[in-house]
Amino acid sequence: MFTFILDTLKDQGRGIHAYRSAAKALFEKAAESPDNAAAFYILATSADTFVDRHERMPMSAHELEDAYNAFQADITALQAAHDSDDTKAILATLNRIANARARNTAD
Repeated sequence: MFTFILDTLKDQGRGIHAYRSAAKALFEKAAESPDNAAAFYILATSADTFVDRHERMPMSAHELEDAYNAFQADITALQAAHDSDDTKAILATLNRIANARARNTAD
């Protein structure tokens, strides 16, 4: 359900333009999928924030890899939670991701 976005990032080189495309696709999925809107929206805002923070600033390959790994971990966690069909696990995963992203953005 969520892993398609990793393909988008890989296909487009995992740079700023890839995250911009990912954010757009994820916002569209949030609008189309009311039952999973929160998850798609959180991922979309994460990708969008990445673009906003790094669009005009150079990033090292290490920083880019770290950002991708964190995003991939969020997507993998959301996929696993949804696959488990456990509402509490889904909510806990959403809250963990939202909290981590909010703390990261506040820095």
